[in-house]
Amino acid sequence: MRAAGNAQGMILISEPLEPNVIETMRRSALKLGFEVRYETRESAVAERIPETEVFFGLYPADIPIPGSLKWICLPSAGINGYTDLPAIRDGRCLLTYSSGAYGITIGEHLVMLVLMLLRRMPEYLADAREGIWRHDRKLRSIYGSRIVILGAGDIGSAFAARARSFGPRSITGISRSGRSSCDCYDRMLAVSELDRVLPEADILVMALPETPDTIHILNRQRIEKLPPQALVVNVGRGSAIDEKALADALRSRRIAGAALDVFETEPLPADDALRGIDSLIITPHMAGQRTLDESVRIITEKFLDDLARYSRGERLLNLADLARGY
Repeated sequence: MRAAGNAQGMILISEPLEPNVIETMRRSALKLGFEVRYETRESAVAERIPETEVFFGLYPADIPIPGSLKWICLPSAGINGYTDLPAIRDGRCLLTYSSGAYGITIGEHLVMLVLMLLRRMPEYLADAREGIWRHDRKLRSIYGSRIVILGAGDIGSAFAARARSFGPRSITGISRSGRSSCDCYDRMLAVSELDRVLPEADILVMALPETPDTIHILNRQRIEKLPPQALVVNVGRGSAIDEKALADALRSRRIAGAALDVFETEPLPADDALRGIDSLIITPHMAGQRTLDESVRIITEKFLDDLARYSRGERLLNLADLARGY
């Protein structure tokens, strides 16, 4: 931690933000004895890092963390790619992240994707482009559906709270601990129960961080356990799904459909197995981008709260748990 009363330090902000947000951060930091520099050009960021004490943004992967840098604050909800950096692993540089800022925007994105799949919007949009007038497709509803949410944190719970108003038959949350502070679930189960509940999942929503335990958690064997009417929606990390197995299941109509906002390789290659599947909705990892004003407000508030603590030499509230991976 920084010792209280240290000389003025440099904060480097590399995340593209609106001028009013930068000004708010600048004024607040100045009161705490920090100077703020705002740079979004890669070359300028690289030049500034050696003189930086606090970095706010996505730290460049190709630049070693210098001894002068004491704290990296990620504006993202995930920390994968950072936990094995030596300076962070040995505690020379603190790592915080912005979990809790994306429930609103990704929760709404999930509602949109689920409804588009259930109401068969990809097919109707294709009809519109071709000038086809057809209205005889059988539709489905959230009402009466059995929803399973794998990853019952802020994002999963935000979706659960919104889905509740549609009248599903049940909402089952699955987390590592088997617990949640949200009362929007009919039941909470531990990950060890996943295989048992997959056959009951009309809608499987995945909102997991990337940890060693979550990589390909939805593998070919587990996809086979899903019922034929199942829909799979992933907004967590692309590594959570065996994408080749999912593509095979969709092409063979083994399951009814899927919607993915995250992928193992991004951007998704043009020749990827997931391309060209009519029962799959693809969005380009945009569900949680820093474009919603409320998300930016929460991210900024979390950072400034921790900056005040940092300036007093206190423990930061949003520290990443390197052992858990989030």
